[in-house]
Amino acid sequence: MIKVYGKSGCSRCQELKGILEGKKKEFQYIEDMGELSRVAMKAKIAMAPVVEYDGELYTMEEFLKKAGL
Repeated sequence: MIKVYGKSGCSRCQELKGILEGKKKEFQYIEDMGELSRVAMKAKIAMAPVVEYDGELYTMEEFLKKAGL
């Protein structure tokens, strides 16, 4: 399962959601600032969204490359 940690008003978060929906990928979108902050600090990622995929945390760009999207 792909988990996307995002925030309200985030254009990159909306872009990633659109890509995943367009590719018919099943994902969970989590819009919770506390959870986003926790995951981002753990992964040392300073920008939303943060993606959890195959047990690892990625930036949007890293995830898209890793998943071949």
